[in-house]
Amino acid sequence: MYTNYKCFRCNKESILITEEVSATLRDGKYLSCSHCGSKKIKEGKATDSLKECMDHGVWKKEHGKIKQVR
Repeated sequence: MYTNYKCFRCNKESILITEEVSATLRDGKYLSCSHCGSKKIKEGKATDSLKECMDHGVWKKEHGKIKQVR
């Protein structure tokens, strides 16, 4: 359902809907990092889950946005 991608340049992660990713690639377009615009991104493993990724830090909601504190 969702696929996570990690950028080699800025080291940040993006989560995309798998159906939309496949439609974009099928149209002959490419994927890039939403933070820095780099085309060098790596697809995460299917065993990686969002909850496991968020467990390593402390998160806080500020002004309607979730922000990592540590």
